Amino acid sequence: MGIFYSEDFIEDVRSRNDIVDIISEYVPLKPSGKGYFGLCPFHSEKTPSFHVSPDKQVYHCFGCGMGGNVFTFIMAMERLDFPESVKYLAEKAGIELPDTMDSREFAMRRDIRNKLHQLNREAARFYHKVLFSAQGGQALSYLKSRGLDERTMKIFGLGFAPEGWDSIKQLLLNMGYEEELLIQAGLVVENKGRTYDRFRNRIIFPIVRPGGYVVGFGGRVIDDSLPKYLNSSDSPIFNKSSTLYGLNLIKRGQMLEYMIITEGYMDVITLYRFGFKNAVASLGTALTQQQVKLLRRYTNQVYIAYDGDKAGQQATLRGLDMLQNAGLKVKVISFPEGMDPDQILREYGSGYFKELMDNALSLVDYKLDQLRKQYDLDSVEGRTGYATEAAKILIKVPNILERDVHIRRLEAETGFSARLLYRQIEQMEALNRKDSVKKPDVGNNRYTSSHRFRFEMLPVHIKAERSLAALMAADEAYARKIAGRISDEYFEEPINAEIYNIVSGLLKAGKEISIPRVLSCVQDQSKIRQMVEIFEQQVEYDNIDKFISDCLKEVICNRLEKRRQEVKELIEQIEKEGRQGTERYNVLMNEMVALIQKISLNRQGKEGIM
Repeated sequence: MGIFYSEDFIEDVRSRNDIVDIISEYVPLKPSGKGYFGLCPFHSEKTPSFHVSPDKQVYHCFGCGMGGNVFTFIMAMERLDFPESVKYLAEKAGIELPDTMDSREFAMRRDIRNKLHQLNREAARFYHKVLFSAQGGQALSYLKSRGLDERTMKIFGLGFAPEGWDSIKQLLLNMGYEEELLIQAGLVVENKGRTYDRFRNRIIFPIVRPGGYVVGFGGRVIDDSLPKYLNSSDSPIFNKSSTLYGLNLIKRGQMLEYMIITEGYMDVITLYRFGFKNAVASLGTALTQQQVKLLRRYTNQVYIAYDGDKAGQQATLRGLDMLQNAGLKVKVISFPEGMDPDQILREYGSGYFKELMDNALSLVDYKLDQLRKQYDLDSVEGRTGYATEAAKILIKVPNILERDVHIRRLEAETGFSARLLYRQIEQMEALNRKDSVKKPDVGNNRYTSSHRFRFEMLPVHIKAERSLAALMAADEAYARKIAGRISDEYFEEPINAEIYNIVSGLLKAGKEISIPRVLSCVQDQSKIRQMVEIFEQQVEYDNIDKFISDCLKEVICNRLEKRRQEVKELIEQIEKEGRQGTERYNVLMNEMVALIQKISLNRQGKEGIM
């Protein structure tokens, strides 16, 4: 017996696995227009024809025609069936599977994950309790000296690990947890056959995943011991490179105006206390690709708030390009040398920090500032080197007006005329064009043109019903308008009728209407592929209401015309048999008159469903 997952669970898994993030792990993608293009993984090609739409959450190759959603992509790349792809992506997103016909192995792994979450929660409670006991007196005083009140400590669940070697170990063993699980969780360390607590005499920062699951801990010393900070080791529920501290306190819903990325726990906590509640920490000095993907799900703009020391600046440079390549707008907050966000807020307050945000540098300005520090601008060699390397940065600025602003800056700093700087950039661009394959105009290349041609060659009524099906899947208002005029019987192509029925079912259930949601209701790969081709079609119109009305007119008239032809053939058959005076004949003649009248009225846009 196969595994069954509910539509709601499948949709939850899909919504937690952004298609751009997933496909980017297999195919290098580059932004283009409203989506991304790359070389198709399903056929050999030199010109990118593989399109990924973050809005529709679908992929479609204009070359070979392959298309689908995140599930069909994983099915193809990992050679899985549909239930296996759901399980694969659920695990990837940290979603627990519902009770189904799971394999024994998966059920065992799920049980381990559940136990790790439970024992981490017990550990967090223990550490928090110790902080407010006599054992945690020194740590509590330290936190209060950093400006934290008890409310803030409770919001972040701060705690203290006592000095002993087996405090948490004995607590959790007494609760019935196996020692192997404590080692897997990273709470206990095994060394030369001996096991002992990882965190000792440290302030504890629980790392909590959205949803409230404690997945790991960070520990900070309160003396001069080293290392200053210590994190949990990776485990089945914790991976440092794909986790952001403080993300659990950020509300999901609409995209946030911005998010602030910091280096440390205290920066996030202090920012939160001073009213900047969209802050997270990267759990180290360097951002990772996984963390960047997480950020992109919450916002389109990121402020980098790393420390003002040299290490913080180097960490900033490493993460800038990753953020920009992910389509994020990047601003860098400059702090006085040696200061961090926590110190700035405690010494100067939120008003000054807001000023620093307002004066944050663009990505290009920050790069130019860091580059300038490497050269002696009092020498010809220094100015030449600075201008040459700066040109390599500006060549990546597509907006010519923005580029001109930076060139004027270089002109003032180096003494080289703007004309010379432009020539230097032009030479570099010419060399780049010569050394690389010419990029296609993806909006007008032979693949998209061919796709458009195939659509244009379809009968008018088929184009109309495909357009109606695509509009129904994309917008609830359009769906209600169309569903109120026709039924599934009006669609000649079965796939369009299926889209109609799926959307109608979602409307009746009061559920969200969107292309990703519709595709989550389908498991058959061939149907998903057909639907994606319909959703990816490019149709131009000036007035959406008139366009829908024209499409409805074509579909309704086609249905009426088909029925008229059927009635005509029935009438001709009766006349051939000489039965003109029968009741059946009279009924058909009356229907023929009514059909002709309705077709005429529909052509004039004056009639609805028959």
